[in-house]
Amino acid sequence: MSKRNRPTTAAQATHRRLRHAYRSAYNSPEGKAARAAATSAPAAKPTPKPAKSAAKPPAIPAAAKP
Repeated sequence: MSKRNRPTTAAQATHRRLRHAYRSAYNSPEGKAARAAATSAPAAKPTPKPAKSAAKPPAIPAAAKP
């Protein structure tokens, strides 16, 4: 690594180390195969969301209001 691109703080060095590990795993043949298998798998059907209940508090008649 050139001196120009060398991390100057521990935080920068940690970030670079983690980024390098992530990118290496992402670009490895195993990582590429895993992503290809994930995209070619049939998509699961989305589960239907439960209907929103219309449980509103009962309206107070105008005559009953003080």
